[in-house]
Amino acid sequence: MKTEDEVRATISELWAQVLENDELAGDTDFFAAGGSSLKSLVMLAELNDAFETEFELADLAGCRTIDQQVTAVWNRLTGGPSAPRDGQAVVVPLTRDPGRSDVTFVAIHDVGGDVYGYLALAGQFSGRADLYGIKAAHEEFEVPRPLSIAGLAEKYVAALVSRLGAERRFVLVGWSLGGLIGFEMAKLLDERGRPVERLVLVDSPYELDLPSPDDAGMFTPEHERALLAGFAWEGTPPGASVAELWCAVRAGLDAPTKERLAAELHRRFPLLARVIPHLAGLNETEFVCYVNRFRSVYQAGRNHRPEGVTTAPVDLLTASRSQNFDARWAKHTSAAFRRVSLDGDHFSVLGRASAPATARTILALDDR
Repeated sequence: MKTEDEVRATISELWAQVLENDELAGDTDFFAAGGSSLKSLVMLAELNDAFETEFELADLAGCRTIDQQVTAVWNRLTGGPSAPRDGQAVVVPLTRDPGRSDVTFVAIHDVGGDVYGYLALAGQFSGRADLYGIKAAHEEFEVPRPLSIAGLAEKYVAALVSRLGAERRFVLVGWSLGGLIGFEMAKLLDERGRPVERLVLVDSPYELDLPSPDDAGMFTPEHERALLAGFAWEGTPPGASVAELWCAVRAGLDAPTKERLAAELHRRFPLLARVIPHLAGLNETEFVCYVNRFRSVYQAGRNHRPEGVTTAPVDLLTASRSQNFDARWAKHTSAAFRRVSLDGDHFSVLGRASAPATARTILALDDR
């Protein structure tokens, strides 16, 4: 593990690169030194890459100096106290365009429950449109929770209107499972008499049925019990429930066990490896909450089937190297339905290389 001095040196180097200034003092404010919403997203991604962590935007909101970020990263690496934050935030700002206030884009989380997948896209939106993200607060998942896509949509619509007001015009953007939630949100906003401008489904499957070895990707209680039982958690009674097993995990998860469990989870559940690649870098509480958030959202997606109609136009952006195009989406809008092809696979269409083209497509559709 890096020493605290090495952490400081790495963070100072990242600040110098992002802000193009290698003479910054430890107490210099990020935004006073030329930082912006886009640069803060870049810094977030670079920090997570450098230290194999899973910081969220809310984690670093109060860490606007090198000194504060060193403390936050060091505490994360060593299990020290985290910086105060609004852990229950659902709506988070990603980019702003002060000159354009007529339409607000809202990106809805994928199966991982967070908005990391949109960071490259957000970089392309900066200065061109307001973009907010919607995530599921991981602090709510110390144990697995029964969820429904409709229930999540209802919670998110209430949070969106509360945060941004009743007069905003929204374009909902949902990648993967986020499209299922976005469709339900569009219907709810119809019912409230404030239909969204557009619903953009980015390679969203009509039914969440993703392949995985031996169907382990279903992440059923039986799969979880079989996996966790192999680690012999102390104090766990025979026949313990999955919730009791996860509580035992949180209490007994030392660093070596965390490494082994993360590796086994990634092996058995390949999708989890794609959406939470730095699982082993989380502290014990976050580890359990992130995994439980994933499995809870995933189960909600598997149990969901689209029903009803929205009055919003629907744009289905499908990846050229995926199999997620489903013509049944067309029957769920009373307005226009358009299909646009994006070059890439399910994951790469939001990656750094493809994000410029994906952003241009989304923004161009808005201008038609």
